[in-house]
Amino acid sequence: MPNPHSLLGKKAFVTGGKRRIGRGIALAFAEAGADVGINDLHDDDDAQQTLQLIRDMGREAEFFAADISDSAQVETMFKAFRERFGRIDVLANNPFGGTGQHFLELTEKNWDLNIDIGLKGFYLCSQQAAFAMVEQGEGGAIVSTSSVHGNRAWKTDTAYGVAKAGVLRLTESMAVDLGEHGIRCNAILPGHMNTDHEYNTPPPALGSMGKQSHEAIPLRRRGTPEDIGRAAAFLCSDAAGCITGVSLPVDGGLLVTAAH
Repeated sequence: MPNPHSLLGKKAFVTGGKRRIGRGIALAFAEAGADVGINDLHDDDDAQQTLQLIRDMGREAEFFAADISDSAQVETMFKAFRERFGRIDVLANNPFGGTGQHFLELTEKNWDLNIDIGLKGFYLCSQQAAFAMVEQGEGGAIVSTSSVHGNRAWKTDTAYGVAKAGVLRLTESMAVDLGEHGIRCNAILPGHMNTDHEYNTPPPALGSMGKQSHEAIPLRRRGTPEDIGRAAAFLCSDAAGCITGVSLPVDGGLLVTAAH
């Protein structure tokens, strides 16, 4: 029987895919059998290392530079992706924009950066992917990286949290509008992350965090890019064929215990 978790033969695109969570998603897609394109602002050593890791799995890989908050660049980038890979079956929206600031210190520049990259960019890329998937006529899958900050408020997370909450609502609207075309749209909510964790190595030991974090996270460890990547690969596979409009926490149970 075919493996429902396989992405063999699929063409996947990961925006913000050259490092950290983006790299974890790109490698998980490749591990599941997909050829993978990655995007970021600049091609550099991180991008080339990620491409090589994908190719080492026997998959095709390519880098596409673009600012995803610029509609013209996004349109050109998706055209280039389809010319290189022939089609698009899977999109992972991942880039992070801006830094945390207390509301009274929040600058317009930081607000705009979070919203333009972390929400507008997700919309622009999802729309281009959806155009292509509708034209292809075979459905597809879009998964977007939100955050536990999109579900609950923490100090200094105003702009970031608003963008990530917007991703959850965007995902629901896309699921409703695109379902008739067989396009499934879901979101993942990472929690506290160990973004330096090396892919495909054992996860951090339980109890490896400080006492306060122990009390906050039931699984007693931070998440890894591999955790997020494999959740994304599942949501984009046939194993999740009847799942759409879902926001999946991959947070070690953090949201279960978070109270405000």
